[in-house]
Amino acid sequence: MDEKKVTQKKALYILLPVAAVLLIVLTSVICVKNSRISSVLFEPDSLNLVAKNPAARKGTIKENGEAWFGFSAAHKEYFSKIYAKNKSAALVIRVEFFPTESQKELLTAGASIPFNFGILYQEDFDNHGKLKEPFTSKISVYADLEKKLSYGDTAPVAVDFSMALPKSEHFDSNLPTGFFIRSSVQCRVVSACAAPAMIGFDISTEVPFYGFASNGGVVNFLCTTADFSGGTLAFPVQNTFDSFMPKIILTLSDQEELKDKTARITIGGEKLYVRNASQVNRLEFPAASLKAPFSNVEIAEDRECITSLLMQSSDLYEADSKTVQFKAIKTDPGLILNYNQQNWRQKEYEVYEWDRYPGILFFDIADYNIQNNFFRRLAYYVEKRGYKGKLWSDEVLAGKHGYNAHDYSADSLAAFFNQATKENFPLCKEELTLKEILLANGLLVPDGNLVKAGEGGLVSISRETAPYTRSYLLAHEAWHTLFFRDEAFRNFVAAVYYTFDPDSRQFLLDFFESQTGLGYDIEDEYLMHNEFMAYIMQQSIANVPEYFVGRANLYSVRVFTPQLAEYVRATNAKGFEDAAVILNDYTYDTYGIKGGNVALINR
Repeated sequence: MDEKKVTQKKALYILLPVAAVLLIVLTSVICVKNSRISSVLFEPDSLNLVAKNPAARKGTIKENGEAWFGFSAAHKEYFSKIYAKNKSAALVIRVEFFPTESQKELLTAGASIPFNFGILYQEDFDNHGKLKEPFTSKISVYADLEKKLSYGDTAPVAVDFSMALPKSEHFDSNLPTGFFIRSSVQCRVVSACAAPAMIGFDISTEVPFYGFASNGGVVNFLCTTADFSGGTLAFPVQNTFDSFMPKIILTLSDQEELKDKTARITIGGEKLYVRNASQVNRLEFPAASLKAPFSNVEIAEDRECITSLLMQSSDLYEADSKTVQFKAIKTDPGLILNYNQQNWRQKEYEVYEWDRYPGILFFDIADYNIQNNFFRRLAYYVEKRGYKGKLWSDEVLAGKHGYNAHDYSADSLAAFFNQATKENFPLCKEELTLKEILLANGLLVPDGNLVKAGEGGLVSISRETAPYTRSYLLAHEAWHTLFFRDEAFRNFVAAVYYTFDPDSRQFLLDFFESQTGLGYDIEDEYLMHNEFMAYIMQQSIANVPEYFVGRANLYSVRVFTPQLAEYVRATNAKGFEDAAVILNDYTYDTYGIKGGNVALINR
């Protein structure tokens, strides 16, 4: 061979790897950002995948082929950054399928058309860089494309697949070296991204998503099931001060014919009933609220209502180290009542934020004594007649009970803590903790030595209350917080209050006065509007007459206001029922919920 040919051959050997990288940039790994991926792994102008076999270099798998891509040190750094921030990480790839005419014929035959995607690690290779086992032996995500593609497809069909990396205290010591795909149908990889781990499915966007843990699994294109059992490999399995169990996200169909229908989701044998309410398209709750969250999931009864079901990292990792212990856990209220108390971050209490309404906090507290330490002085300062507007000492409040359940607006909370600051009043440990929680969640905003009111309000209930009573107390107090949060709702309630049956309105005021334990200041119109609404909305319309007739039958009420008590009994509380109909119509149109149950997820 002459010298010129030798030189050309050497140049070819040098250029081939470069050409492989350039080709992969142009044809197969242009990273596509979308709403579900928060961090891009491979930027095409700087960080490029390495094609490791001919199919990867060509950018297209023709038929029954395999493509193998490698990660550089820079790629691995992205995985490390994602994991450091979220305590979970995953590889997400987008694949476009465009079967040939002969392959389309197979789609009509009913035979399985397999596709596999898997992640490769250093342990998969020997000392010479050779695969120890064929790709067919590797753990992978498997999909039968016969259930996704159709003969009539004229454009490429894109699908996102994800596989989580194993969680580890030594995550950086076992980073992935690459990934592979095997396909019976012509396809190409069009993006590869690092993201927090996401297990489940999402068909709410143009490109469907199917995510799995590091042990792989089988894609269910019908989305009637999901496999959360592998979540133990990707996420923490208990809550600690610096490690948090994952959250679960549900997206609801926006199709009008599916609104107000209820899907049943079974997770580890536990049934959840999810209502696809109007005005609502997304729900969130913590895995810790379930008995067995890391289990198989089945969706039945109007399953079309659920367009995504994803387990992913907790939002608490986004908080700074000083405030994370005080940050509320987002959830639907329906999962608070039976939340596993062993999963509380503190044994005395847990604090949640309504997933649909930022700034509305729910406290669930172990017993009345602890709840009194948090809220008794506040109750007397804000609401108790004869005590309002003043901070009372522990000696004065000794032996007194605030309420079995509490609710306060951000304005009232700010006024209370500012008064304590101005007077240098000694607050107890729980009250100081309460202030930290309110600051961490934005209900209070620092303003020099004082605070300003943010948006929202809080609710508190206790585990000492009987389960049935807890249910309607939660509803009662939750309605208060919507009243605090929404000026339009407050104005509507005021209009109903002043226009509904005057004798029924006076009965309500007399009822409040007759119950000395309540201590409501009936001269406080804001308070009366709020309580009028909540006493009606704490139960369904059907139960409103029975509830208020029951109040009219109380001995203390019959003695205090005999004529109006008899009026309510004689009319079967018709005035309250009429007001309930008006209020329920408004809240359903505005919030998608009605009296008696503010939750959209029920057990």
